[in-house]
Amino acid sequence: MPPTGVVAGIFSAISFGAGDFAGAFAARRAGALVVVAGAHFIGLLALVMGLLILAPPVPGLGPALIGVAAGVAGAVGLAALYRGMSLGSMGMVTSLSGAGSLAIPLAAGAAMGASVAPFQLLGVGCVAAAGAAASGASRDELGRQSLLLAAAAAVGFGAWYVLLDLAARGGDPLWALVFSRATSAMLATVFALGRFDRARFPLRMVIAAGLFDVGGNALYVVARDVIPIGLAAALTGLYPIVTMILARVVLGERLPRLGQLGVAFALLGIVLISAGG
Repeated sequence: MPPTGVVAGIFSAISFGAGDFAGAFAARRAGALVVVAGAHFIGLLALVMGLLILAPPVPGLGPALIGVAAGVAGAVGLAALYRGMSLGSMGMVTSLSGAGSLAIPLAAGAAMGASVAPFQLLGVGCVAAAGAAASGASRDELGRQSLLLAAAAAVGFGAWYVLLDLAARGGDPLWALVFSRATSAMLATVFALGRFDRARFPLRMVIAAGLFDVGGNALYVVARDVIPIGLAAALTGLYPIVTMILARVVLGERLPRLGQLGVAFALLGIVLISAGG
């Protein structure tokens, strides 16, 4: 039997991957901002239930404000991800954004004097190679737009990782997630006003996206507490594989050879960078 932490890490990847697919699929009908608003409100309800059950101490103003900043970054990242996946290849966009979101905090840490393992530098090189391969595979305008959105998602998620970690260190991880999710839900709602069309709103897919996202976070926390954080992050970081499988089975999505190479480099980059966590 595999250790509990390994199982939790694998199911975290499955949950995140399924959530990304559900959100991107819904965004093709209702628009990225509408889906982000709906999914994050669903996720927020689940997190508030967790607060009521666990009752962690309320953090101070500083961690709360950092959590709010994380929510802004997360909203930008997720809206860009859903929009990019609705325009181009789901597998390519989710792989590049996932790999880039890990490379950005690593580069920021290195710039501030943090030590970086050689294989993590190799992982950053893999991310760069993935971007180059994906760029070569995207010859039409929609493909190029989806890659730009993948880069924007990577920046947003990278900032979210850094800020959420700061908020959690200064207070409680659950409260940090609540502040972040409440902010992203409200921000997306403000920008989505006037775009909501009840007839086109895919309620079930939005609910699935919100619950899978919260489930992925919860399972990652379980994995991180049981097995080394590098292994937990590496397992969870394989979520793009789940998204690609769903896109292939449900939508019949196929990648060109160069696109497949880009995805492979991105996944390798995720594993190498995460393993040093």
